[in-house]
Order: sequence, then C-alpha cells, then structure tokens
Amino acid sequence: MPRMQSYLPFFLISLGVNHFVNGQDQNVQFNQVANLNGDMQLNRLIFPDNSKIETFSQSQRQVLVNQNPAPLTANHVVGSTGQPFVQLSPNSMTISTNGATDLVAAQIELPINQATLDQNGITADNTFVAKLSSDGQAWVVMEGIKSVNTTDSTVRLVKMNSIDGEYMAIGRKSVETGNVLTPFGTQQSVNITGSGIQEVEFADGFRMSIKANMPMSINTDVVNGVSTSMLSQNVMPVNNYRYLVTTNLAGVIPNLNRMMTVVELPMNANKVMQTALSMGVGMNASVSLGVAQRGVLQNPGGATQGGLSPQPQKRQKRATTSSKSTRAAASTSTAIAASVTEAAANATGTEADSSSASNAEATVSAESAPAEAAPSSGPPAAADAAPTEPASNPQPANIPPQNPAATQLLLSPTFTPITATTVLDTTNNRIAVPVSQLDGEYILTIGKSTAGIAQSETGQNQNGITITMAELQTIAQQQQNGGVMPVWQMMQDFMSQNQNQNPQGQSQARARAVRQRRPVAHP
Repeated sequence: MPRMQSYLPFFLISLGVNHFVNGQDQNVQFNQVANLNGDMQLNRLIFPDNSKIETFSQSQRQVLVNQNPAPLTANHVVGSTGQPFVQLSPNSMTISTNGATDLVAAQIELPINQATLDQNGITADNTFVAKLSSDGQAWVVMEGIKSVNTTDSTVRLVKMNSIDGEYMAIGRKSVETGNVLTPFGTQQSVNITGSGIQEVEFADGFRMSIKANMPMSINTDVVNGVSTSMLSQNVMPVNNYRYLVTTNLAGVIPNLNRMMTVVELPMNANKVMQTALSMGVGMNASVSLGVAQRGVLQNPGGATQGGLSPQPQKRQKRATTSSKSTRAAASTSTAIAASVTEAAANATGTEADSSSASNAEATVSAESAPAEAAPSSGPPAAADAAPTEPASNPQPANIPPQNPAATQLLLSPTFTPITATTVLDTTNNRIAVPVSQLDGEYILTIGKSTAGIAQSETGQNQNGITITMAELQTIAQQQQNGGVMPVWQMMQDFMSQNQNQNPQGQSQARARAVRQRRPVAHP
C-alpha cells in the first residue's frame, strides 16, 4: 500500500502534464473566444474549414475569429506584380485579439483546393495569403513571409508578431513565379483592367501602382540622355536616362481616365554617391532626392475653342432666303472647315493630336449651320455651290475633312519636381511618389540638402527625401550583396577583433605550434 501511494502523485502529475500539452491544440468554432497561453508553449487553433492559427505567446491573450462572406474582390492587390489575381477561398478570415502584439513565430494557415487551382490554371507557387490593408482598400501580399506546403495543400503567412486583421487566400494566374517583371520597349504593352489596384514592375525595378476607372494600356521605355536645359536650378539628374510612360487614354484627352498612380524609381546608391561627390557634397553631409516629371502639353499651340468655331450666323427670314445665298453660305463654311483641317494636317503629329477634338467640333458646327438655314425644297448645298468670295486653300466640297491621329505626345520642355509626399522604400531601395497624370517622362533628381539630418529619419518629405551620405554608403553595401547580410564579413571582423585583444595568447599559440612541428631528437 505505501508503494501505491508513492506512485499516485507521479501518476497525477503525468496526467496533468499530458492534458496541458494536448490543451494547446484547440478545435475552435468561428465567433468563439479562444485562449492563447502565455507560457511560450505552442498554441494551435483549428477551425471548421481546416484553417489554422499557430503561435507562441509571451502573455495570456484571447482571440476571436470570424468569416466574411463578402470580402473585397481580389483585383485590389498590392505587393506583388503580375495579373490577374483570383479569390481561392469562399470567405475571408477576420482575426481579433486583445492587444496581442508580443506573439512569437505566429502563422496563419489557409487551405487551398487543388480542383480550384486546376480550374483557374494556377500553380501552388502562385498562391498567397493576402492581408487587407488597414483602410480596407487593397489586399497586401507579403511575399517575404509566404510559405506554401503542397503536401497538405495549404498556404501560410509565417514569422508574424501580431495577427489582427482580415486574411484571404488568393492566386495569381501567371506562368512566372516570384517576381513578374515586364521588359522595357514600345512593343511591350501592359493591360490595366480598369478596376481595383494593379502593380507592374519593369526590368530594373521601376514600378507603378495604378488605380484606374476604365481599361487602358501602358507602354514604358527608357530614353537616353538628360539635357541640362530640361532641369530647374539647384538640382541634377542622378542618371543619364529618362523613363517614358505612355498610355492610350490619359495623354490624349485630359481627365478622361481619373486615375491614381504611385510611381517608384529605383535608387542606385553608388551612382547617387558619385553624383553627390561631383556636386561637392562631403561624406558627412546629406543630400535631397526627389522625382521630376515632364508632363504632356494638352494644348501646345495655345488654341481656344472659340477661335476655331465659326461665328454664329443670323437667321434669315424664310421669305427672303434664296437657294443661291444658302449654297454660298454652305460653301464658305465648308472651306473654313477644310482650311482648319489642312492646317492641322501640316502641323506636327503631337500638335494635331492636341487640337483634333477642337477641329472636329469646328467642322461639325460649320456643316450644321447651313443645313439648318437651308429650305427643305432646295438642292443639296455641296452639289453646285460656289463661294461668293475666294477662300484660301479651297478644297472640294465632297471630300470629308481628315483629322490625322497623333503618333507621339508633345511633352513639356522642362522637368518639374513633383511636390507630393515622397517616400523612401528602404526594403527595395526605391523613391515613391504619387502622381495624377501618368503620361510623361520621369527622372530621379539630387540636390544639396538644406534640412537637418533629423528629417531623414522619417524617410519622407513633401519635396523629396533627405538622406545622409553615411546612409547611402550602407545602402550601397546592401545592394552589392543583393540585400543579404554579409555574415562572412562579420566573422572575419570578429576574428580580427579577438586577435587584436589577445596578442599574448596568439604568441603562445604560435609557440606551441612550432614545438609540435619540431622533430624529436633520438640519442
């Protein structure tokens, strides 16, 4: 009996430990509060649709998970290029905690249906767990913390410290995996669907995030050379090329496509430092970086609609109106329209494009005026009409006016700094700025900074960003290694530091090595 009593406490303790470990795996219903134990033991929450939450926690927390049957559509995606994106899960998952910001190794795991992937032509590598932005306007894809398990058909977000938010499984219907880059060139057109947010990135990292209200196409190319006559005072171009962006809508008719776009220009830190040194900037100083644009000239010739439209004619009394005067008025109006059309055809392609709408309206007005004044019984005005006065460059009345289409947009002669809020993307080393008119040319500019160093800590400014030369040097080293931390260099520096701190130990080690190599003398 005493022996049984000695075993009883051990049995109870073992039973309690096993119950505690199994208690970390919880089958939880939606809209049910669950506990996250704060003893740094793994918490695993399993939901009815086989989605899971796994995390360690440093403190006792509670979590509540629900489903949203009508989430934001999957065509509002940022953080990943390529298109189109489709929704893979029927509902999104909303997670709320009571301030759990100290989680460790948190993961959100969502199941993916292989039949759905096959139906949409999506590979497992092109699946993501997207998080809804705080303002509910876009799904954010975080490729750096994405993980896909093809064995159990799940996609995850990993290495998270907090899990509050709304999440949904989405897929990308593209052949490429990872970064989808578009080559430069006028033959490489990118189609924008006109709904939601789309992102496109080009071969060197030039990136655009576009929210348009109608379908459109975009061509982007690089143009060699930046003339000093294109620049304003106190700034210089970092590179000797420009990004030329052309759409099929916004540059032709103003405000036709009310879009919102963020352009991101890649920053070569070594080139920025070289340019700064050539400007006389010291290594202890700072520089100002910004983005400048050459926009499209909407009315290059300065013409106005009233100057091209014919003057309104007085109505004549029907009793005194003769067919001859009617035919003369019709012929005169046709000659005016033909003269305007010929002037537009002789102009450059860009000028014809800007004034084509006004020319067309003037022609329509000129042809409609005599038709309104002519009596119903009269013959057609263009049949035998002859002008009462000789018109300059008369054209046959039976040939309709020709309005040639523009082949190239006419840009402003100089670059104008974009004064919107500018942000430095330290992860991808890009300068980002929002623009309202996408068409035009873009360059990265540099100038001597007049602001304090404290301003550079924010990473953004209304008129560009301020960055120190020391920060640029650090970025240049990171770019040289592709963003990989140089652990090999840290090892070498650590070894050198230890050797410098213990020179006596090094001498003793060398002496022992010499004695070990010395041959043994035999008697």
